[in-house]
Amino acid sequence: MSKRTLWRLTLTLLICGACAYFFIPLSKVRLGLDLRGGVHFELEIQQHEALESDLKDAAGRVSDRLKEKGLKEAVVALDGEQIRITGLLPEQKAAVEKALETFTTYRVEVQGATATVVQKDTYKTYLKDDASKRALQIIENRINQFGVAEPEITPSGPQGERIVVELPGVGEAERERIKGLLSTPGSLELRLLAKAPMIYFASKEQALEYYKGQLPPETELIPEPEEEKRVPGAPKHAKAPKAADPKDEKFRRWVLLESKVRLTGRSITDANRGVDSTTGFNEVNFTLDREGTEANAYVTEVAATENRQFAFVLDRKIVSILSAKEKILSPAVRISSPGGFEESYADDFALKLKSGAMRASMKFLEEKSMGPSLGADSIRKGVIASMIGFLTIVIFMLVWYRWSGLNAIVALTVNVIVMLGLLGSFHATITLPGIAGFALTIGMAVDANILIFERIREELTAGKSVTLAIQAGFDKVFWTIVDAHVTQLFAALLLFIFGTGPVKGFAVSLTVGVVASLFTSIYISRFIYDWVLERHPGTKTLSV
Repeated sequence: MSKRTLWRLTLTLLICGACAYFFIPLSKVRLGLDLRGGVHFELEIQQHEALESDLKDAAGRVSDRLKEKGLKEAVVALDGEQIRITGLLPEQKAAVEKALETFTTYRVEVQGATATVVQKDTYKTYLKDDASKRALQIIENRINQFGVAEPEITPSGPQGERIVVELPGVGEAERERIKGLLSTPGSLELRLLAKAPMIYFASKEQALEYYKGQLPPETELIPEPEEEKRVPGAPKHAKAPKAADPKDEKFRRWVLLESKVRLTGRSITDANRGVDSTTGFNEVNFTLDREGTEANAYVTEVAATENRQFAFVLDRKIVSILSAKEKILSPAVRISSPGGFEESYADDFALKLKSGAMRASMKFLEEKSMGPSLGADSIRKGVIASMIGFLTIVIFMLVWYRWSGLNAIVALTVNVIVMLGLLGSFHATITLPGIAGFALTIGMAVDANILIFERIREELTAGKSVTLAIQAGFDKVFWTIVDAHVTQLFAALLLFIFGTGPVKGFAVSLTVGVVASLFTSIYISRFIYDWVLERHPGTKTLSV
């Protein structure tokens, strides 16, 4: 054996060994949702909520700004998709415009005793895009922290307003809990209870009746749910209760709070579930940044000096109403309940805070699950189909091309090993369409060998020697093979770029198959012929 042949054999064995490393044992192969079983969600971001949230925050800043500039008689209130300012004097128009000139993303219009503040169209577009990007990032954080292995989270929709989440290996026991994590914004707010004659009400209607249809300025009614999730002594890993329909949810009472939000979840740097050392009940602990610590200090100081209470609001619902005896300067905060939190509820509460707050909630458009038994059946049938295709090709090549067919079979075997190795090295997820693509490329891989063998036959018929016929067979079809494979590669790339889910799985398998086929048909098949000719120099015939 010559040195050149030895090096080519060594290189081939090294490539096969390296590829085998990435997929042996087969447990290394990542299976998609349709093969492993799991859950599939398609969610839609409620982008209008991001606009409403920003407008509400701006209303508070507008009110503070006007008071700073001495316009204390101005009354600021939300009015649909705009902020309305009333109680102005005609001569204050210039002062109002001057005070609000820093609100560059809003359009300010002053007419007589009334002014309106409206979001600009470009700013609305920015808020919607930001809500979509933030939702995608937060969902990834929550799923990763929850511990789901190999999730598939991809944006969808014409404006990126939808998110497709596929979670392989997730069963029914965890489905509702994950659904709750995905659907809620997880936005925490700290607010003072209103300074008003009456702040607790049995219903929203009772509050409006008490205040004659109009709540006091800069106040808002927020519900406090019944303590159904605050169960002490809940077992570890307890399943979270199924999310209730908002229309059927029962509230303990409605509480009048200040509209101004003193602290948001953006100031939280860390959060986790803790246990009260005295009662043994579960609680939620979190740490604030500098800005959040200052806001918390202000709220606790007001609560202590004015004998008032403050509330933590999570996703527009009160989770805890607290009081303070003194100003709290520590960045560490604890949220507790008289009955304690259920363990899974406290874990999810902390997870939402730690992974960030969305600008908008999510609406479920599609929800489906697949059991692992269906996936196993799909794998079995897919493997059987691939084996049948492989054996059919083997029989055909041996019958039609005789001993040269054995060359193609060896190349095809190497092709399968290289394909599996590439899929494993890329950490590609195998789906049912991916198996179909795999089976298809097995058939396509031998096509290049057929072109080569037919050309060798033509050269032998023309009277050329075996050596020259083999050389001409490979040389004259080289660019034909490359052209065909590149065309397939472009088609696969387009499917991957513009396709979603299963289509991408098919495209990945097709791309890997094209690359592996190009390598084996040109390099491996030629190497086998060269090796045979080296062992039998001067041969006059070729079985083809």
